[in-house]
Amino acid sequence: MKFMNSTSKMNFDARSPVGLLNSEMDGLTREILKQEVKDGESWLDLGCGMKPFLSSFSRAHYVGIDVESSGADESMKSPDLYFNGNNVPFSKNFFDGILCTQVLEHAKDSDSLIRECNRVLKTGGKTIVSVPFLVREHEQPYDFRRFTSFGLVDLLEKNGFKVSKLIKVLSPIETLATLFVTYLINTYGSKSKWLYRLIAYTIVAPSLILARLISMNTKTDRDIYCVLIVVAAKEVDLVQPK
Repeated sequence: MKFMNSTSKMNFDARSPVGLLNSEMDGLTREILKQEVKDGESWLDLGCGMKPFLSSFSRAHYVGIDVESSGADESMKSPDLYFNGNNVPFSKNFFDGILCTQVLEHAKDSDSLIRECNRVLKTGGKTIVSVPFLVREHEQPYDFRRFTSFGLVDLLEKNGFKVSKLIKVLSPIETLATLFVTYLINTYGSKSKWLYRLIAYTIVAPSLILARLISMNTKTDRDIYCVLIVVAAKEVDLVQPK
């Protein structure tokens, strides 16, 4: 029965080297948004890209912003407005909540951006942040840092937030499997479509499925993981510099 329950949860594209990671991040983020977003609230999607979580804000007022120049192609962005990556173009205490997924690693000044989140967020308002820990460099050359759980909590709490939830995405075995198949696809699968498909079906899919089954049926520590997701509430207004 435990095995059957495990297999029923494997709803991800096992042919993609990041299929398991993306599926887990997406599901966890949507579940958090379901809990946190309330009717009539105003939410900011900071670094919204193609607005993958727009449907989670059907009961709220939503605005998505992004930068014009980054490692991601413009065709991968659909913001309501652009900003300069540092100064959020809204007034103080404007939003009830902020979603910031896979953005802080691309910010040249992550401290400054979190202070801006504090400024535009109402006291008590929630911010949902996700950042990578063990993933390949991406959106090059605009990939500047990685966060440990302690580093992300410190960044938020020294800027007026109180962390209430921290989730480490993917178990150690799933993380290692994801890194392994990502290496294979990027090194060899990029040479041709048929080689990509061969590696995807013969190595990527079996590796990710096996890693998921092992992790679901084995207790492991979470010091090795791919991504962090944190929920934090704004406790205090920061003193704005003159």
